[in-house]
Amino acid sequence: MADGRDYKRNESRGQQQTVNIKYYFQNVNLDELKADDITTATKQFSEELCRKDFKSNQLRKFYNEIMALKSKYQPPITDNQLKLDLAIFLSKIEYGKNKAKKEEKLSFEFYLKNIESIIKKVNNEKNFNNLITIMEAIVAYFPKQK
Repeated sequence: MADGRDYKRNESRGQQQTVNIKYYFQNVNLDELKADDITTATKQFSEELCRKDFKSNQLRKFYNEIMALKSKYQPPITDNQLKLDLAIFLSKIEYGKNKAKKEEKLSFEFYLKNIESIIKKVNNEKNFNNLITIMEAIVAYFPKQK
């Protein structure tokens, strides 16, 4: 996964095919979130997500899920329960991908892999709050779809 490639099964032929996924958040440090992480990585990710035809209603749905977690957790946050809830959040994205139409699956895969890469970095309350900031910026930068 470090090389930016993930492997998926080509269901029509039973062969593996390489799907290149650019990871926008691999260099983001949730302990020390920088303005550049928001203005560059998040903006580029949002624009690419739109180009891949990820639907704004889906983005909002997952954003609302994260905001519900934000409301649920008031300081101090217990790390174990938070990790469990974030794992459930990722499973909801996976479920959305599995339910999506064939032509939407790659955009879900792109979203899932990138969000998963940043969620894996959440280890404490500060990381979680910075994740919230990133999720808010993703929605804010998401271009209007035609």
